[in-house]
Amino acid sequence: MLLYFCLLASAVYAQDVPEIPEVKSDIEIVVEASRDYQVYIAPVQYHIYDQNVEAIIPHQMILNYTSIHSRNSKVLAGYRTWHPITQHGGMKVYDNSTIGYAWDNCNYNRDYRKCSVQNNHFFLETHVTVDENELTLSMTLFNSELQPINTTMKKSKKTVRWIKQQEMTVKIEEGMMGSSTTIHKPKEELPLKWEIPHSLASELVYKASLGLWMGVKID
Repeated sequence: MLLYFCLLASAVYAQDVPEIPEVKSDIEIVVEASRDYQVYIAPVQYHIYDQNVEAIIPHQMILNYTSIHSRNSKVLAGYRTWHPITQHGGMKVYDNSTIGYAWDNCNYNRDYRKCSVQNNHFFLETHVTVDENELTLSMTLFNSELQPINTTMKKSKKTVRWIKQQEMTVKIEEGMMGSSTTIHKPKEELPLKWEIPHSLASELVYKASLGLWMGVKID
């Protein structure tokens, strides 16, 4: 009898429990990951301490070299496995004339470092320093955390050469096939100073850019 009442109570409670309809969601979440990398070419910063030396990098030269040389960089694809960046979408290159078309949410002319952090991309800084004896070109690639990834430096030094003054030879001859006397007189003037000034040649920029990107490894 007790078993009968238990079965009856179970049947009653089962009828009182409403069925929960199955909920089907029509929302589909799609996550797309960008495989390419981006770098902003910051304006060149000049530090000139000798106005007699001309040091101007032609417009967009660094951007053009970066677009070519960045293909030499490597991307970590596994444990101690490095792939060419071209296998991962390559490197997109921007400067202050084109960055606004890719990122219009930040003023790069005001603070490109802050914008690079905000938009999570690399940036490249170039410094040209000129004094009386030497010209230095340095390039540094930073990640979006303001940490240097790689850097390179090329120099052009002024060459100074001293040219010794030529000696003067005086020859004294006596007539009728007589005796002759030769006198060597050294120059009293100081040696001539010949200077080859240091300069910012396009070859220097090319080597600096190539050396930078050959050593870039992105993990």
